[in-house]
Amino acid sequence: MKIVPIFADKLFSIHYDGEEVNELDRLLSLWNNVLEVFEFVKQNISDAPKNKSIKELSEQIIENAVEIDNTLNELSQNNNRNLDDFFKPLNNQEYRIIELSKQKGRKNYLRIYALRIDTNCYVITGGAIKFHHYMDARQHTANELIKIEKCRNYLKENNVINMDSFYEFLNEDI
Repeated sequence: MKIVPIFADKLFSIHYDGEEVNELDRLLSLWNNVLEVFEFVKQNISDAPKNKSIKELSEQIIENAVEIDNTLNELSQNNNRNLDDFFKPLNNQEYRIIELSKQKGRKNYLRIYALRIDTNCYVITGGAIKFHHYMDARQHTANELIKIEKCRNYLKENNVINMDSFYEFLNEDI
């Protein structure tokens, strides 16, 4: 597992061992692949809203992927806004900031999962197309819970607790 920078000192992504690209690149590539998205929606249509066709949902997911990419670019480069505007606690009952908080960024059915290192600093651990309310109710989202916890444990084991320790860890890992 390796941490790669996406936008300077603000956004990072996990690059899992054995994978060709980091998680953000993998997700955006997957979500922009018409055939992959169509197949996923078709296989999971029983969880999807009943008022939309497979084609409509697929088109919306692809549009939302572009919007997420644009939003992350804008927030990473805009001095008046930051990534905290996009990422929110994964647990909706979390009202205070905790160390290496599990976060989600979303656009309709798309989710990007990340760990909050500090204000305006996140590490993306994965993501999913999510039609179902509970993450542990479907295997593909349950896997994302496992990944985010694995990454959190990895950072904790390497004494990452804030921005300073995070950059120290990154410098050691080079």
